[in-house]
Amino acid sequence: MTEKLYWSAPHLTTFDATGATLAEVGGKPSIVLGRTLFYPEGGGQLGDSGVLTVGALELAVTDTQIDDAGTIHHVLAGVPPEEARASLGAGANVRGTIDAARRRDHTAQHTAQHALSRALADIAQAETVSARLGSSTCTIDVARQGIPDAELHRAEDLVNALIGSDVEVRALYPTADELAKLPLRKQPKVTEGVIRVIDIDGFDITPCGGTHCTRTGQIGQARIVGLEKYKGMLRITFHAGLRALTDARAKHGALAAIAADLTCGVLEVPGAVTRLRADLKGARAELDGVRTELAELVAHAALDRLPGADVAPGPIVIPLFRPNDDVGALRLLAGKLTADPRVIALAGGTDPSTGDVAVVIQRGAPGKLDCGAFIQAQAKARAGRGGGRPERAEGRFPRGTSLEVLAAAAQAAVSD
Repeated sequence: MTEKLYWSAPHLTTFDATGATLAEVGGKPSIVLGRTLFYPEGGGQLGDSGVLTVGALELAVTDTQIDDAGTIHHVLAGVPPEEARASLGAGANVRGTIDAARRRDHTAQHTAQHALSRALADIAQAETVSARLGSSTCTIDVARQGIPDAELHRAEDLVNALIGSDVEVRALYPTADELAKLPLRKQPKVTEGVIRVIDIDGFDITPCGGTHCTRTGQIGQARIVGLEKYKGMLRITFHAGLRALTDARAKHGALAAIAADLTCGVLEVPGAVTRLRADLKGARAELDGVRTELAELVAHAALDRLPGADVAPGPIVIPLFRPNDDVGALRLLAGKLTADPRVIALAGGTDPSTGDVAVVIQRGAPGKLDCGAFIQAQAKARAGRGGGRPERAEGRFPRGTSLEVLAAAAQAAVSD
């Protein structure tokens, strides 16, 4: 079992060890030492990275893992060259250097998670089921499906007040009798050997083997940034330390840019957006009215040119290409054209983003053409796509597809 220097000296970034063995974990090459500052992934916390220096040999450690025997593996990016392996062995002098920024980030996130889990339990009666401290986001899954914003804000305020108080964070190694008397937030997963407990000045006392701050002020700040329902629970996303600052700065920048576009202050953005939505709703209603009026005029002009039912009982395919109409307008036009039950309407337009020909086909009430089957067959033959119901269907065809050719195919289908 590897000696865990990160427990006794969590803020050190370098250490020395004697002896280095080339090994393997999870199919990847690794270095095993007798002692290490590198924290192995576990308890929801990611493993450390850094560099191992053995004489003139520098080995990049991309991850740290621990096996079932308690041996810590410093995972390498690749197998060291054959000539470099001679530097390894029982007498090798090793200098290890962890990624200090990564370690500071991990300790801030982990200690913040303990504090936030306690605050959520006390204020919202939301017990932590599991937690994950990722490289970009951290989450806590709690045994509630929802928590009111007011309770979340109180929990967040409580944690940040604790951070501002800069109280001590201690690692305890109690005996079995001492452990039984501690007011633990959760019970330890193991019952044998050394059980390490993190005590945040009595605010939260929880078994944990991870790296932690030694005072709450080192966390900096903690912010809840997201909520998501997850497997009957609530998943809470949070940031602490520099991550919280970076996230807040990015969001403020985005909001400030929106405020500049709307020519208002940052705090006035919600009101400005509400007014824009109201204006947009009114404009859409007006546009829908104009579209309907235009569709009626276009359809009326086309239907006026048809011969009477005694001369042309139908079905009659009417192709109308409207290059600037979107699919919504094409649907509306097709519906107006089929007011004459003899008509099979074939309305087409151009997608401005792709150049594809968008097509809507709709039959009159007594029509027999299966529009969905027709579009599918034509799409297959012309490298397009689409489908729909027997009474109406839609498709997209490559640039340059002739609506007249499609109309001729439809007319042929109903004339058979």
